[in-house]
Order: sequence, then structure tokens, then C-alpha cells
Amino acid sequence: MRNRLVFSAFSAAAVLAVVWPFLFGGQLAWRDMLILDYPQMTASNFGGGDLFARNAPQDGFLSIIAVVMPATWVVKALMVASAVGAATGAWWLSNKELLPTLSAIALAVANPFVIERLLQGHWSVVIAAWLLPLIAAAALNGRALLVWLLVFVASLTPTGALVGITVALVCMNRHRLVTLGLGVLYLLPWAIPGIIATFRGAQDMNPLAAAQAFAPRAEEAVGTLGALLGLGGIWNADAVPDSRHLGFALFGLGVFACVLLGIRSVPKRLIVLALVGMGIAIFAWLAPAAMAWALEHIPGAGLFRDSQKLLILALPAYVAAIGRIPAKQTIAAACALGFIILQTPDASSSLAALRGTHAQLVDPDLVREIGSREVLFVDRDTLVTTDGRLAIDPYSKVVNKVESGQLTVDGEVVDIPSPRWQAAMTAWQNNNRKAVEELGIGVVVEGEEIVYETAASTPKVPWILTSLWMLSPLIAALARAAILRNERQSNPTKSPEQNL
Repeated sequence: MRNRLVFSAFSAAAVLAVVWPFLFGGQLAWRDMLILDYPQMTASNFGGGDLFARNAPQDGFLSIIAVVMPATWVVKALMVASAVGAATGAWWLSNKELLPTLSAIALAVANPFVIERLLQGHWSVVIAAWLLPLIAAAALNGRALLVWLLVFVASLTPTGALVGITVALVCMNRHRLVTLGLGVLYLLPWAIPGIIATFRGAQDMNPLAAAQAFAPRAEEAVGTLGALLGLGGIWNADAVPDSRHLGFALFGLGVFACVLLGIRSVPKRLIVLALVGMGIAIFAWLAPAAMAWALEHIPGAGLFRDSQKLLILALPAYVAAIGRIPAKQTIAAACALGFIILQTPDASSSLAALRGTHAQLVDPDLVREIGSREVLFVDRDTLVTTDGRLAIDPYSKVVNKVESGQLTVDGEVVDIPSPRWQAAMTAWQNNNRKAVEELGIGVVVEGEEIVYETAASTPKVPWILTSLWMLSPLIAALARAAILRNERQSNPTKSPEQNL
């Protein structure tokens, strides 16, 4: 009982140290994270815009939620709940001894992967990373319904859906077919728009430039391999706590050494997942030309061009290994906790950039004037500086914006502007107003003022797939109830274990 109180208190402290920026008011705007209180039900928020649906179903979900409450409240609640889930998963995977379990909790909640992804604005990827140890633990213990519900939450982002389904399928002993079916349902809001966009000739990329730009990156004193072994190495050096630029990533190698101490008692399935995730990330670093080939020829590979992201598959094994350091190795367990804290000692303070902003990010009058028509902003890019923060253009969340999607990294064009945006800009610059209308553009805005309007029809909002996704927890519950009913009918004299 005493240990449980310590675990609970320590978990609360670890969670608060990371999620504290989400406990304040304001809208969230930081790099790839742009969460408005009231996003609108636009086509692009549901995967129907000019770009690939990388933000489906999360943007559509938040648009629907915003009908009844501020979307920022939901995201902040999900961040806190998911971090608590990480601590719970760590406790479940550990040997319940004091120091190893505390170390596992600290690693699950505040590892470099999580901190760096938060600083890049990948909030939904972090939710998946926090939930993955709990998904693995629930799957290993046969809690099918819990697994399905956790994977549902992780599937806010396509990355979370794919890794959650993978971990569930690898770790479960039963109900894999149902899990796979639900997994397909979770992926539909991203997969179907992606297929349509491919046939439509949507935005293209420079495969080699993308492979090189998004490859894992070296960190001070440990290089690229050392950064990966310590669960760091994100491609953007600006999305890294200052301490890791000063050599504190060395402590990540200490964490890895402690992982090796407990790895023998970790389920082999988790070790396989870790080797796959780590192996692909290392391969992408060592062979960017091969990664470029995959990006060009394998459908959906672009989702993992940011290959360091695949370290997420190593998290359950790392957490379980740290949490299972033998009880007699007290010094090693104590060192593990110290190394985990010291590899990102400024994690909590570095996350201050994530605090919400109370600035007015969009002009509500302009949004009302535009309405549901498609709009070409002549002078607004994919990323803009708002309230002193570089973030995704807020107007892309509230109006049907014709988007460029161009991305340049270190002076190299990685994502080529979408063909429709290029055609629209060419038509506008050539004063070809008829071509602008034929492209479906109803409004042209410059300097946050409407400078031209056409009679083009408004786009349809493909909300059905996201709505079906939102119903999937009910489908999962019905599937579990059907399984239990069949078990009772098959064994009328024996009450089946209800692994809920």
C-alpha cells in the first residue's frame, strides 16, 4: 500500500512536470500544433483539401466537438489523461519494486521522444506515445476492450493508428481478427482521402530531399546513433531542449545501458517491436537514397518519412526493461532514475513555449464574410508567425483555404506547392479571373481583405468517415459484448473471464 501511494504521488509529479502548459487557458499555437477554440467544419479539416490528409481525423473531430465546447478544452484534457495513461502503463509493465517502477514511470512520461515531439507541436503523436506502453500492457493481459479503446484514442493521428494497431496485434493472443477490423475502421478517415488525393494528383514531394531533411539527427556528444538509442534525434534541432545541445544527451546512453540490464525479463514481442522501430530509423539515417526510393514507390510511406518517429515502437520495451531491473540491483535502479531525469533536465521549463495564447489569431469578421466558399490567400503561407510564434496558418482551420503546403528545410524544397495552388496563383498574377473561378475559388483575400469574389460553388465537407470513426468505440463495445455472449453460449456451465 505504501509503495502504491509513492507511485501515485510520483506519477502525479511527473505528469504535472510535462503537461503543466496545458493547464492554462488560451488557444494552442506552436509549430505544427494549432488548436483553436472553435475550428470550423471545412473540407480540409476532414481530409478533403488540397493536401494529403495527414491531420485526419483529429481536425475533423475537433471541428465537430467545437459545436458544443471549445476544442482546446478537449485537447488539453486528452493530453493530461494520456500522460496519466503513460504512468499507468509503466506501473503495469514494471516489477512493482520501488526504484525500477519509479524509473519506468519517469521514462514513460518524460522521455526525449515525448519532449522533442511536443516542442515540434506533434501533440497527437505524443498522445500515442504516452498510450503505447498501456496498450502493450493491456494487450499482454488480454484486456481486449481496453486495448481497442486506447488504440481509438491513439488513432487521432494516422501514425498513432498504425503503431497502436501494430502493438495490439503483436501483443494480443486472442481477438486479432476483430482488432484488425477495428484498425481498418480507425484508419479510414486518413486512408480514403489519401487514395483519392493520389488519383487526383495532389501535392508532390522531393523524395531525396525529404529523406535527407527528415532523417534522424545527431545530438551533442552522442552522434546520431547515440541520440536514437536515447530516444532522441528528431530532425529539427530547434525542437530540442537546450540541455541536449550541451551534451546532456550522454545520459541517454546511461538509460540505454539500464534498459539492457532489465531486457531479459521483457516479453520478446516488445523487444521485436523495439528492434523494428529502431532498425528502420537507423536504416533511414544510414541509407537516405533507399528511403527516398520507398517514399517514391511505396504507397503511404510518406507518413514515416520522419523516420525518427518510429522510435515510438521502442517505448514499451524501454519502459518494461527499466521497470524490471532486478530488485537486488538497487544502485542500477537508482542510476536509471537519475539518468532519465538528467537526459532532459530542462524538459519542464522548455515546454513553456506550449502555453496557450489569448491573442486573436483570426479576424472573425473576415471568416464570416468568406463563409463556406474556397478562399485564396495571396499573401499567407502554410506557416505564419502569429503572436510571436511560428505555427500553422490559423485560417486553414476555419475556412476552406486553397493551400500551398510548400515546405522548405535548410533552403531545400521538400514539399512542392500543390498543383491547384500553383494554378490559382498563376491565374491571379496573370489577371485571369475566369481561370480563378474555374478552379473553384470563390474568394481572393489579400492583406486580410477580400479583393475579389466569384460565383464558384462551395465545396462539400466529407464528414462521414470522421463521424464513423467517432462511433467506433461503440462498435468496439458491441464487438466485445458479442464475444462474451458467444463464450457464454459455448461454455454455459463456466463463467468466462471478462477481460474488460
